[in-house]
Amino acid sequence: MIDKKPIRKDRVLLVIVILLGVILIPILLRSGGPEPPESPLSIVEAPPQEAPSLEEPPMEEPSFVEEPLLAEPRQEEEFVLLEHVVEEGETLSSIASLLGVSVKQIMASNRIRSPEAIRPGETLRVPKEGILHLIKEGQTLTDISLTYAVPIEEITAANGISDPGMIYAGEEILIPQVVASPWENVIYLSKGEETRFIWPLTGEVVSKFGWRVHPVLGYHHHHNGIDIDVPVGTTVYAAAMGKVTYVGEEEGYGTLVILEHAEGYYTAYGHLSMVLVYARQFVEAGQPIAESGNSGISSGPHLHFEVCNREFPVDPLRYLP
Repeated sequence: MIDKKPIRKDRVLLVIVILLGVILIPILLRSGGPEPPESPLSIVEAPPQEAPSLEEPPMEEPSFVEEPLLAEPRQEEEFVLLEHVVEEGETLSSIASLLGVSVKQIMASNRIRSPEAIRPGETLRVPKEGILHLIKEGQTLTDISLTYAVPIEEITAANGISDPGMIYAGEEILIPQVVASPWENVIYLSKGEETRFIWPLTGEVVSKFGWRVHPVLGYHHHHNGIDIDVPVGTTVYAAAMGKVTYVGEEEGYGTLVILEHAEGYYTAYGHLSMVLVYARQFVEAGQPIAESGNSGISSGPHLHFEVCNREFPVDPLRYLP
């Protein structure tokens, strides 16, 4: 019988420790030992190094984003409204020079007929570009566009109008890029005077208002207007602002245009060769409405011009400058 010796516990523990060392040491060497704590630092440091290259493209974007923002104030500046209180000794010319605008702009925007008409203390308003227009009762943007020969789209854009049908009488709007304003004709045809009507054109009055012998038919009759001697094709201007109530052919008058004005007044323009307006159109004083001619019963080229107070013809010379 073989004798068995008892196993010593201390030797067993020693063997276990040796085995653990044999197993764990290769594992620790393959995993890099103490390096794992440093790997998070390398990840954190990487973004600061790459940050400039990532953020440079966005830095360029503001130059494109801000360009319209910079352009918009320049557009507003182009249409800025200037105001000036007239001081003693100032003239329209000196004021125009001070504001950087033209005398024509100031006169049209403030409806001034004569440079001498300004007074100290008066406030003048004028846009940096274009002119101001006062909207009249019954006037549409189409009418205004035709008056100044400026497209509706340019007028709406300059004034921020989203709905062309929503404009109101008494408001002032900017008319941009005006080549020729009807007010220039008012200044010339009114002779600088404040009268109810301006001359529809310039020429010699060859037949006045009142009784006369008809130059063609030879009978005695009442001449309800005046005849102004001008060549065929001479531009005829509206004697006052108003609405076109009639365009057509009328016996004796030939091609005829009739305008309705405030307070029940009417003006008629006869013997025309061409019409430049249409019925129900609103026109401004000084706006071209026709060309003179020799139509109807006429002794020669001229313009027949009438003024009526409601249905009663009155002498035009009483209302003209």
